[in-house]
Amino acid sequence: MVLADAAEISRVLQNLIHNAIKYGGDQRWISIQALAQPGARGEVSITVRDSGIGIPPADLPHIFEPFYRAHEVVAAQIHGSGLGLSVVRQIVEAHGGRITVQSQPGKGSAFTLYLPCATNDGRQPTAEGRRPTAEHG
Repeated sequence: MVLADAAEISRVLQNLIHNAIKYGGDQRWISIQALAQPGARGEVSITVRDSGIGIPPADLPHIFEPFYRAHEVVAAQIHGSGLGLSVVRQIVEAHGGRITVQSQPGKGSAFTLYLPCATNDGRQPTAEGRRPTAEHG
């Protein structure tokens, strides 16, 4: 469980899915995966992956900047304002999370957002389906 504004996280996922479709190439294949991340940080990761055009390495450091659009995207006349990923990052960070990207030109991209797990105050079931007790924490 994560403590999040459902509408805002939905907006993030809609943007990432829309981008995966828009830049996904001819195959139009996308994958969405959510995982509980083990470790001290207690995070849930959600990855949106495509097998499309990918992002050149020189552009990767800039894709979350407002109004940034890669030269290849502009040249290919793919429409957009360059604001989507900037808004995505702002929303994720406002939730105490982070977002990463892995991409290879011609092979696709994977955007992963990490959101902190909600603290279980005893009202929510645990992963095993039971409420925490003094015995089970």
